[in-house]
Amino acid sequence: MFLNRRSFMLGALLPGNFKMANAESKNSNPKLVKLGNTDLVIPNIGYGSSSTSDEKIVTHAFNRGVRYFDTAESYVGGDSESSIGKALKNVRHEVVIGTKTKARTYDNKKDFMKSLEDSLKRLNTDYIDIYYNHAVNSISRLENTDWWEFIEKAKLDGKVRYSGVSGHGSNLADCIEYCIDNNLVDIVLSAFSFAQDPKFLEKLRHTFHFVAINPRLPEVLYKAKAKGVGIIAMKTLAGARLNDMRPYEHDDLTYAQAAIKWALDTEYADAAIISMTSNELINELTSATNKKYSYQKYFSLLKKYYQINHANICPPGCSSCKNSCPHNVQISEIMRSKMYALDYKNPNKALLAYATINNNASSCLTCSEQPCIKSCDYNLDIKKLNTFSHNLLS
Repeated sequence: MFLNRRSFMLGALLPGNFKMANAESKNSNPKLVKLGNTDLVIPNIGYGSSSTSDEKIVTHAFNRGVRYFDTAESYVGGDSESSIGKALKNVRHEVVIGTKTKARTYDNKKDFMKSLEDSLKRLNTDYIDIYYNHAVNSISRLENTDWWEFIEKAKLDGKVRYSGVSGHGSNLADCIEYCIDNNLVDIVLSAFSFAQDPKFLEKLRHTFHFVAINPRLPEVLYKAKAKGVGIIAMKTLAGARLNDMRPYEHDDLTYAQAAIKWALDTEYADAAIISMTSNELINELTSATNKKYSYQKYFSLLKKYYQINHANICPPGCSSCKNSCPHNVQISEIMRSKMYALDYKNPNKALLAYATINNNASSCLTCSEQPCIKSCDYNLDIKKLNTFSHNLLS
């Protein structure tokens, strides 16, 4: 069954066979990449849908050459999957779809199958190309053998083609490495941006008085690629404060284009997804691979962004502050909630995320010892940021 579909997809995804719906699509010339040892060939910029459920936007992305559509059962209450399913039902064989479910420690194969069947129904398809264990941040979730047995059966039944994990929490590197060492996944969807790239950080070290930062996540991603695991990067904008950068963009090079281009030009990711919430943003993002500016122009724009926002950038998967708090405050989760509120302008998601944190920042309000102050490799004022987040979101 997959042999014919695979051959058809590979042919359909070749540049000459893109079926664009309007003249505007001619401005997009996506670069095709192969995801690890899979047979999935996609343009290197994909459609993120965590904040989108508009069928017209999905259609516009397809018309601009986007062929990977990433979603999850939880995005926009399931409406994200439904919008993709409705918009792409007539071109299903021309696209790659990835969706996600949270495989918790207490869930079983029956739970997972129900989640999969519900997603298949909303997506209007009989198979998922990549099915992810969503937002993994603990090894215990990965030790649930029911999930892996379910995945193998779903593959044999033709309902899932490839398995994956996604994540952007403090234990991201450990979780990915566990999957790699145990040969559990075909694809990894990981937070990764220029703010996590050792080569970028080394150039800024003296300007921002860093100690030598050697984030573990890039090493793990490189290890995954070496084993043939496909890598898709997300959260490539390091906070996505796009409006901050409009005054500094020049020569038709935008900050978003520079950030995505940097992530794709590293040795860590095959492709990247980014939330596409308007036709204008889609046009901007899909033309990123056509930019031919020098390395220095990309770097200078990203450096300016870092200058403006470095006091708030908490790179996912860093964990340098882990275990620094005697009250076990979940610092990285608090930072993530703040990011949803301020950077993504999504207060509802921020409030929900903060409400699920077991050890929130309430302890920070009265903490005088401040043991976390010197624990951050990026020199963030953790107490100040946590106190602000608690007052904003509690």
